[in-house]
Amino acid sequence: MSPTADSVLQELTERSGPPLSRVQAKISPVLHPWLCRFISLSPYVVMASGDGRGRCDASPRGGAPGFVRVLDERTLFIPEESGNRLLQTLRNLTESPGVGLLFLIPGMPETARVNGRAEPVTCDDPRWSTLPLADDERERLRWGSLVHVEEAYYHCGRASRFAGLWDVERINRNQSDPPLSKRPAVAAGGETDVRHSGPVHGVLGREPVPQAGPARPAG
Repeated sequence: MSPTADSVLQELTERSGPPLSRVQAKISPVLHPWLCRFISLSPYVVMASGDGRGRCDASPRGGAPGFVRVLDERTLFIPEESGNRLLQTLRNLTESPGVGLLFLIPGMPETARVNGRAEPVTCDDPRWSTLPLADDERERLRWGSLVHVEEAYYHCGRASRFAGLWDVERINRNQSDPPLSKRPAVAAGGETDVRHSGPVHGVLGREPVPQAGPARPAG
């Protein structure tokens, strides 16, 4: 029988022991000054959410540094630009408010992590006028996410260094000679030529999507 997550957790906890006290101490229930500063300098965040059945989505958001506003030590506001209209995050929030945020700053190996509950706020909400938005944002945007912080902490740069994420030579090489195309090829008729090895979950109806067949020839 395959091991369960519970059994693996128990085994690793017994083998490795609890986290070091300095690791536990860095987890904060509020945004301390270093985290606030990091978020104010970050132009990129990945927002993870899940539906009521535990199916998850991780969605990137970007903007000018500090586009995610720190309202206070317990609250963030993420303006939501018009995207691909799939609205995966918003669909998940209708079933489960929990979110996890990962903030990055280009060139910095450290990251900032925030976990909490997200509350959608639309432009018709009375609170909209009180949010720290520029005039053009207040007119253009239709909604955003208030994130109520439950735990926050900095994450060391070990993973970034292992990945060579900010290695300048690699970045320049990938820009001058991209290792893959910007997006999957589009077959005749405007359909994306992507073949799945098995059924995948649909986004809108949350039902399995049949396996894609071979691309139709042009003409």
